[in-house]
Amino acid sequence: MSGKLGPHCADCSWVSGYLCDYPVGKGKTCDRPLCEDHANEIAPDIHYCTAHYREWEEFRSSGGVEKELKNVIPFVKK
Repeated sequence: MSGKLGPHCADCSWVSGYLCDYPVGKGKTCDRPLCEDHANEIAPDIHYCTAHYREWEEFRSSGGVEKELKNVIPFVKK
């Protein structure tokens, strides 16, 4: 192969089609380049790298999602 193919996956050097969307603070995300095999989709169009996916799974399995959602007040349009 030759030519510029863009960023490459940080895990395997294949062509990257995704960036890690894990929030790292101050409105920024991890942005680690990922190929299709290494991009863990947690929601439509939201992908985490392997390290952040492990953190997400640990948070989710410990009940963190349900705990945080209890604090959300639904918006009711009047």
